[in-house]
Amino acid sequence: MSKGIIIFASNNGLIDYIKIACASSGYARKNLSGFDEICLITDKDSLKNNKRLIEKYFDKIIVQDAVEQNENIRLFKDGGTGQSDYAPFINKTRSDVYSLSPYDESLVIDCDYFVMSNTLDQVWGSENDFMINCQYRDVAGRHGGNVSYIDDFSIPMYWATVFYFRKSEYAENLFSLIEHIKENYKYYYFLYNCTGTLYRNDFSFSMAVHILNGTVAFKVPSLPIDYLNNSFDLDEVFRVNNSRDIIMYCAKPENTQEHVLARFNNTDIHIMNKKSIERVIDDFLVSGSVKWVKVI
Repeated sequence: MSKGIIIFASNNGLIDYIKIACASSGYARKNLSGFDEICLITDKDSLKNNKRLIEKYFDKIIVQDAVEQNENIRLFKDGGTGQSDYAPFINKTRSDVYSLSPYDESLVIDCDYFVMSNTLDQVWGSENDFMINCQYRDVAGRHGGNVSYIDDFSIPMYWATVFYFRKSEYAENLFSLIEHIKENYKYYYFLYNCTGTLYRNDFSFSMAVHILNGTVAFKVPSLPIDYLNNSFDLDEVFRVNNSRDIIMYCAKPENTQEHVLARFNNTDIHIMNKKSIERVIDDFLVSGSVKWVKVI
């Protein structure tokens, strides 16, 4: 059974997602051991402009056609500087991962998700066809509760930040349904009373899970982590100590203009402030593991 970690990344003119993906890959390679390869799924231009760096961190590269993103424009906030900028949110190809994955078992992680423990090694060889988390924790304690919902009157939201699947009939049907929801997103958006203006994989995955499991909530197996640790865009990376230890400025719940230092050790974390990652990207890259490979 082949086992691989998959990361999607394409640059959008504002954020250097490729560099961030390389750092994330380096951390996964450093802290996990049960996989065979790490694969990047990207577009032709992002590969062309960053080929040598990508080759250092990824075993396999899959190139997709660039997807038009004119309608999916996101405001990227930087809590460290207080600045905000609009740019394309390139996230509409995640549903292709089942057909694109060359592995029997796949662990898909966001490029801004940093694996700083070996906990996710427990997914390999699982009897579950698909695993994803709906429980999360705001590392700064700003959001109450461990479960978020698409809307107050809608279904639980599963985080497509990190998920596992193995090639199976169930997983194939799930990703076909996610693709169908994406192609008919306006209909499902109103059906499930979604919020915001962006296409979100979190929403599409949540709706597909809800439909495929007979509209029964909390029926999908979770990953072998209690919850997803989310650091939101108000937080700032202060220092990278090593591949299992970082220190962050976290905005206080009672006053987001004030921050406290927090240390994360041996804890996987989703860092949503991409500009903050970029400011210390060299430290992230040095802390991870590289592997020189030939592009396939």
